[in-house]
Amino acid sequence: MNAERMQILEMLAAGKLTVAEAELLLNALGQSETKTADPSLEALKAAEAAGAWVGAFRGGPFEAGWPARPPRPPRVPRPPRPPRPTRGRRADVIDEVIRLRNHGIDAAYLNKMRAALGDISIEEVIALGIHNIQPEYVRELRDLGLDLTVDDVVAFGIHNVDAGFVRRARELGFDHLTADDLVQMSIHNVDADLIAMLNKAGLTDLAVDELVQMSIHNVDAEFIDMMRAMGFTELSVRDLTSMSIHDVTAEFAAEIKAAGYVNLSADDLLRLRIHDVDGGYIESLREIGLENLTVDELVDLRSHDVDAGFIEEARAAGLVDLSAERLLRLRSDRGR
Repeated sequence: MNAERMQILEMLAAGKLTVAEAELLLNALGQSETKTADPSLEALKAAEAAGAWVGAFRGGPFEAGWPARPPRPPRVPRPPRPPRPTRGRRADVIDEVIRLRNHGIDAAYLNKMRAALGDISIEEVIALGIHNIQPEYVRELRDLGLDLTVDDVVAFGIHNVDAGFVRRARELGFDHLTADDLVQMSIHNVDADLIAMLNKAGLTDLAVDELVQMSIHNVDAEFIDMMRAMGFTELSVRDLTSMSIHDVTAEFAAEIKAAGYVNLSADDLLRLRIHDVDGGYIESLREIGLENLTVDELVDLRSHDVDAGFIEEARAAGLVDLSAERLLRLRSDRGR
């Protein structure tokens, strides 16, 4: 590095030049060096004259008696060059400043982020700047006592985890949430209103995974009230989530009750729904004499495609006293 470049870098480090001024001077210096290194017009003319003089002898009397040149041996490949040493601390600082400026990050942003998060690297500062994480946002989170890494802060910014949600969640009893918990809750729209609604419904001490599952599958106040109106007052989070997933509605429950199945457990109602046992299927079996079937029998018959048509066919073949067990055996034998 020549003396002029060193002087510019020293002035930048001492604060006598701004980054923009230093870059301007370095660019100007580089252009000056390029011009100095270019050959002059006189040097080019001299080279052309020398080439013409040498060319005069080729094909002349001297060249006729010269032996032909032997072919050159193949060049031995050069070993790989070792990595270039650093250009010096001052030049490295210049490179870092230029990288930050390319991402729209100024010295004030860098200083504020390091004041909030400690001596973080340039790469970490750039990651924060790319995702538009503001120093005020970081300070607000740190004021809540959250011990966050740069990756945590970036994830919070990407998924819109705000300090207000953290405060309300703590007021509602969720005062030991990790950074990963908060990100998962924000991704799946678990907000303070949902937590308050579940608390009011008597569903307290829920794990984060349970809250996430209930939010994903739309278990809200309306659904819980509907289940309780149907007589299901002691449903667990798993019950509520499963019933919502499989579309166990008030209409379906009323249809099953109208078919004579009252006081069913949540698990029984869920099994009937999963296996497509509805009121119409139950009535079709009753019309041909199959009454008082248990939930297990209904599920087994439906699962094996035992319907009114199959039963009538068996009776036409002379079979009588067809219980659910015998019908299942007939269906199994026919399938072999």
